Amino acid sequence: MISLLRLASASLFSRRRTTGLMLCALTLSASLLFGIEKLRSELRSGAYAALQGIDLIVGARTAPEQLLLATVFQYGQLSTPLPWSTVEMLRRKPMVRYAIPLALGDSVAGLPAVGTTAAYFDHLGMTDTGALVFRAGRPFESEEEVVLGYQASQRLGKGLGDALVLSHGVGPQSFTDHDTHPLHVVGILAPTGTPLDQRILLSLEALAEAHGGHAEGGSPAPVSALFLGLQPKAAALALAAQLNRQGNPALTAALPAFTLAGLLRWVGGAETALQVMAAFTLLVALAGMLAMMLASLETRRRELAVLRALGAGFPTLLGLLLLESFLLVGMATALGLGLVHGGLTLAAPWLQDRTGLALQSLGPAPGEGLLVLALLAVAGLAGLIPAALGARRALQEGLAPPP
Repeated sequence: MISLLRLASASLFSRRRTTGLMLCALTLSASLLFGIEKLRSELRSGAYAALQGIDLIVGARTAPEQLLLATVFQYGQLSTPLPWSTVEMLRRKPMVRYAIPLALGDSVAGLPAVGTTAAYFDHLGMTDTGALVFRAGRPFESEEEVVLGYQASQRLGKGLGDALVLSHGVGPQSFTDHDTHPLHVVGILAPTGTPLDQRILLSLEALAEAHGGHAEGGSPAPVSALFLGLQPKAAALALAAQLNRQGNPALTAALPAFTLAGLLRWVGGAETALQVMAAFTLLVALAGMLAMMLASLETRRRELAVLRALGAGFPTLLGLLLLESFLLVGMATALGLGLVHGGLTLAAPWLQDRTGLALQSLGPAPGEGLLVLALLAVAGLAGLIPAALGARRALQEGLAPPP
């Protein structure tokens, strides 16, 4: 087997120009396939990482998907606030460990401003303790203080001690600025690779002060939704069913992981389309490899005839030509994986510093092993045709050169 491997390697090296070109095409195609799989895996991991510490999301009656998108991913708006009595009722439930209110509707240069409490920093992080990590500074403690997500600080060009003014509305353009109540940056969060990096966090009291007073019913500011942490976590299903049946006030309780899984199924068609495009590109490269091997059979007639004269049988010749195919695709697969993971490893610090995108994992994506096996299986099928033709012709032809 070792001698056959050496022979296959030497044969490929003797045709190093065409082999090199084919190897480049296969490597780029494999990189595209593995890159899309890694990107798909990272996007899903990042989406689920954004749900850290959230067992249930409660808001006024709306679609669970809209509630999730508006509160976690800052997409869309919630027009109806939660009654403050509902907030207090949920806080008193024995299975509720913490209830984090969210007041939405304002922004700074298109970045969402979220009114909340100090519990936000204690429970929604990805550390073992659940606390958010600060790159600089501390949580807010007064009505004049604000904390920026990492990417928000980069986009706004704001650092510790800088002032900013809230704008009414969540769009990039606003005609109403709350300039009578400027805020000062006291903290900048470490990048997380989640939508949290784009948030501007301030207290409910600060948000109410910017709007000129307190809301009705004892609430510092109108609360759009609640993030609940439960103990035990299994209680989320029963509590969600109870709240969704409630009629006055009408509420929606969304199980974040379950709702996100449904949203990802909706976008699964786009993911599949990207995977099909990458697979088609790879198949084109494999077809090129097949054409190259078929074309090389004519120039390798004497080589195969010599091997036949030295005693190589049909299985040996078939194995040699098939091994060449596996070697070529195997090297392309290794190089493709190296390009994807090596490139991401080198670029990870730069991406995190410049864009706030923190990769959830630099290791292999869950589906990469199956892709490698599928790629080698297709390579075997593609190489079987020229291998069988070449081995059969070698049995039929002699050493004499063609006339």
